[in-house]
Amino acid sequence: MSSKVKVFVNDEGKPANIPDYETIITQSSNLRRRQATATNINGVRIALDKMSDLDVSNIWVKFGRTITMGEANTQRFVAQYLQANNIPAVRAPRVYLAFTWGVFGYIVTEYIDGQTCDNSDITLVAAAVQALINIPSPSLTPGPVGGGLIEHPFFYDRKSSIQYESVEELQDHVNGILFETGRTRRVSFTDELASHGLLLCVSDLKPVNFMKDRENRIVAVDFGGYSFLPPSFFAFALKHGGCSDFAHRIASMLEYPPSPSAHVAAMVSASCALAPYSSNDIGVPERLQSRLQSVHAAHTRSIA
Repeated sequence: MSSKVKVFVNDEGKPANIPDYETIITQSSNLRRRQATATNINGVRIALDKMSDLDVSNIWVKFGRTITMGEANTQRFVAQYLQANNIPAVRAPRVYLAFTWGVFGYIVTEYIDGQTCDNSDITLVAAAVQALINIPSPSLTPGPVGGGLIEHPFFYDRKSSIQYESVEELQDHVNGILFETGRTRRVSFTDELASHGLLLCVSDLKPVNFMKDRENRIVAVDFGGYSFLPPSFFAFALKHGGCSDFAHRIASMLEYPPSPSAHVAAMVSASCALAPYSSNDIGVPERLQSRLQSVHAAHTRSIA
């Protein structure tokens, strides 16, 4: 293998028959073409030989250039929190391994034997989402667990250009967008943080992101669009994130901290202001410019 594997998650209690990194990489690549569907282009099921009751018959591997370790860390945190607190409404697949190989990310998890949710499952999915958004953040840093770029419909192309180390940095960037594009509205996420803390923002409410297992329990299966953010970001995602009827019906059943309408309106204005530039770089505070340059340099290396 010409590229080096860098490991971010290695669950000490994982089943003994989990393959080594090279086998996972090779089999994932070989299986992708056969298993790809219209709704799944980044995941494969790898069948394993089960030698004891402690082994597993299958694993799920999500991999690709866009798969981040922030997603892996967030899924792992959520799965462990739900299990430790015995929350029945929803569970998340256990993360066995997470690593990078060159520019590719790999998340190796428990395989869910079940079916994708549909409109008949809205009540169950709504209860699952309610349980998810009630999970407290492990830190005061906005974004995925452990840091990383934020995936959210506020940003152009649904992903931030930089990692924010504090809510104040995120707030200053949004206000910078508004100032630089001549808009008068402003946001104050620090006020929300003081009142409610950061919430787990489920920003991509689609049926394909939830499954029912054989015990008829809801399983959240895609954590790419999950980040801990001020409540206004969840309100924005529900009302202005291009949501489907499925998402709107779920939203009507949820209870979450009310966000000042002025904040959400300011976010809508700032988000729309990014579109003509096809970029999230507008309004980045001067003190964060070096972070932006580092991201652009890394992107250039990844496509070289």
